[in-house]
Formats: sequence, structure tokens, C-alpha cells
Amino acid sequence: MARALAARGHSVAVLVPPYDHPAEAGRRWRAGKAAVHSLPLPLGASADGLKQAPGLALLSLRLARSALACRPDIVHLSKPKGVSGTTHLLLRWWRAAMSHQCMAAHAGERQHPALVVDADDWEGHGGWNENEGAYAGWQKEVIDRQEHWGLQHADAITVASRALRDRAIALGQHAESVVYLPNGLSPEDYSEWVSASGQAVRSRLGLGKQPTIVLYTRFFEFGPERPARVLAAVRAHIPDAVLFVVGAGKYGQERRLQMEARSLGLEDSLHVAGWLDRASLPGALRAADVALVPADDTLANRAKCSMKLAELLWLGLPVVAERVGEHSSYIDHAITGLLVPPGNDQALASALVTLLRDPDRAARLGAAGHQRIARGFSWEHLALRAEAAYAAALRTDEPSSRTSPRPVPKSYG
Repeated sequence: MARALAARGHSVAVLVPPYDHPAEAGRRWRAGKAAVHSLPLPLGASADGLKQAPGLALLSLRLARSALACRPDIVHLSKPKGVSGTTHLLLRWWRAAMSHQCMAAHAGERQHPALVVDADDWEGHGGWNENEGAYAGWQKEVIDRQEHWGLQHADAITVASRALRDRAIALGQHAESVVYLPNGLSPEDYSEWVSASGQAVRSRLGLGKQPTIVLYTRFFEFGPERPARVLAAVRAHIPDAVLFVVGAGKYGQERRLQMEARSLGLEDSLHVAGWLDRASLPGALRAADVALVPADDTLANRAKCSMKLAELLWLGLPVVAERVGEHSSYIDHAITGLLVPPGNDQALASALVTLLRDPDRAARLGAAGHQRIARGFSWEHLALRAEAAYAAALRTDEPSSRTSPRPVPKSYG
């Protein structure tokens, strides 16, 4: 998105905390016309140390100071939790202090950046907090409080799903300050995907002409045993169908899938590739005839916006997905893919069988899915939504527009 905004004439600087890629700490480069700066590690700190509470606080302070040094009109924070959430808090404190000092001398003028928060998941109670082993109890409480505070105190919010939009408004945000901004992609980053071939992968796996279903996942969205049961239902109609898994669970959930497949006598029909590097990914996905995208009907899934689904559609694979959350934003049923009711393994299997038996229809759906992503979910297109959020934030932050906060409901659902 930064490149798309810069291409539209905005001056854009991206500040990156160094804990995920410590080797790049202190490095500066350009992504298109956007400037990118990976912040240096604090003196004496390690990347692992930055993931502990004192290190996170120090990094948040450095991030806030670096943002202010850019003298921006807008600061767009990537999440309401963690380092980004703490940076938001520091910037709000700084703004309150500066406002009192400057109010008399500069009445009616904005002396600080407007603050926009992006929400692409529901992080707190009922959301990603509930993923097994994700956080300790005290961390869950901190994240939940950060999320609520961040969404209540932003000048505007960009949300990746309509479920998040509804929750932000329920927390007291004005509807006009909450802008729907789903995940997208830049076609130039995926240009080689369109021409990728899966034949080498099929040959290596010995698939021959076997109908192949791909599951591209990290196993957070559904019970790990479910895909094996779906495969069993498919094989009742197409006995030589196989399931090819690209991805792995953070906690080894793929092993539970393998155990379920073994209990159903399907171990020879399941291939698990694990995580692949980016260069190998399009060829692996192209080895399949159709993609399976299951998702339990949970708050976490209703609130999220699947980048993997966007990539599958961009690749031109026909997709069968459960009708949960943003799946219906990316897929027009029977036009750009097939949607089935959530929690119904037989419905998933039936839709997969339909496409495996009708390759011409599958190809039409795949081509239409690619066009939908190219036309509606490129960052060049979505940058217009970001601009709408920035305009809303600047209006909200104008001294003349400030009002008392709206009442916040006691129960958030």
C-alpha cells in the first residue's frame, strides 16, 4: 500500500521494528517511491530482548520519536496491540501535552499528526487470544485492553473486514471514521504466479492424473481433522482424489490432520509439503485442480481477511470456501468461486466434487476469480480507501471538530 500511496503523490515513510528481521536493523531503502527504514536495535539490545516487555516499551518509544521526526500529517499504525498499540498511546500522550502548550498561540491550527489505526484481526477476547497456546493469561488481558483503547482513541480506523467495522462502531467510533480496507496485493509482486506450472510438483509427488485438492493454510481457521473428513467424503465419489497441504500449524496442527487421515485409511492420499519459500509457492499451488478454504464460524474468522484466499484467486485456482466473514467479499458464489454454509463437511465435499468433475466450469471460475482480485483488490485500487481514512482522520483531528467522546457500551459482545 505504501508504494501505491507514494505513486499517487503522497510522501510516504514506512518505519519497521527490527525484531522480526534483526539483520536489517538500521537499514534504509526504497519501495517504489516510498522510503522504508528498519529501526536500529537499541544499544545493547538483542532481537529476542525486544520481544520482552522492557524491550517492547523501549522500541515503542523509539518508534514514536522516529515517527514524529518525519513531521507527518498522518501516522498510520499497523495494529491496536503490541508495539504499534503502545506507540499509539505514546503519540496520544505527546499530542495531549503539546495541545495544551500550543492551543493559545495557534488556535484552530493542527500542531500534530492525525492518528489512524489499522485493524486486520480481532485480537482480544473471543478473537486470536483464544488460539491454543497463543498468549499467557496476563498477555491476553493486556492485548484486549490495548485493542479496546486503540479503537476508541484513533482519529480514524481502517478495518480489513465488515465485522471489525461493526465492532469499532460499537466501541464508540463514528461510522464515517471507520473505513473498510481489505487485504490486497500488488500485481507486479505476483506477475510470475500467473505463468507458474505445477507439473514438476505433480511429477515429484507421483500424482499423475489424480484429481488434486490443495489446502493452503496455517491451521488456525478450522479444526485440523476436518480436511481429512472432507477428503473422505470426496473420495466416496472420486476414489483417486488426493489432498495436498501447503503450510503448517504454529503448534504442529498438521500432525492431527495426518492422524485423522490415518484413522480413515487415507494416509496415502494426503501429502503435506509444509511451508515453502516464495519462489516455490506458485508452482506448488498450481499442482492442484481446485483449492479448499475451510473456516469455522468464529469471531476470529469473521473478523479476519485472508491473504491466502486472495493469493489463490489471483493464481486463477477455482476455490471452494465456507461462507464466513470476508470470504463472500472476495468470492461471488458461482461466479468467482463456490461458497458453502460453514461447518458442513459434506457441502464442502459436494462442491469440490462438482468442480473436479467439470474442469471447464472450474477454469471459468478460476479466471473470473483472478480478474476480481486484479480489478478490485489491487493496492492501486485500495489506496483510494486509505486516502478516505486519512481525510476522515484530518477532519476528526481539527480543533473545531473535537467533541466529547461518545459513550462506550459496557458489553462488547
